[in-house]
Amino acid sequence: MRMERSLTELSEEYFKAAEDINSLIVKYRKQLNEAYNSNNYLKTYELKRKLTIFYDQKRDILNTAYALKNYYEKDRRMVLV
Repeated sequence: MRMERSLTELSEEYFKAAEDINSLIVKYRKQLNEAYNSNNYLKTYELKRKLTIFYDQKRDILNTAYALKNYYEKDRRMVLV
């Protein structure tokens, strides 16, 4: 089993994780609309809280993915300056 992975491979894994979280966001947004339409405000509040967490996770994951993807680009830009 290969334990070493390149930064690009790690970046791709993070991008995949962001896609997975995005599918959860779509699922819970649909549930949120249903809860809102049925005037279930407790459920609406709960789903909004979950969605906020998912959006925060997605943002953090994407930040990490881009940092890994562009890690060596930063060094190249510094050399060119």
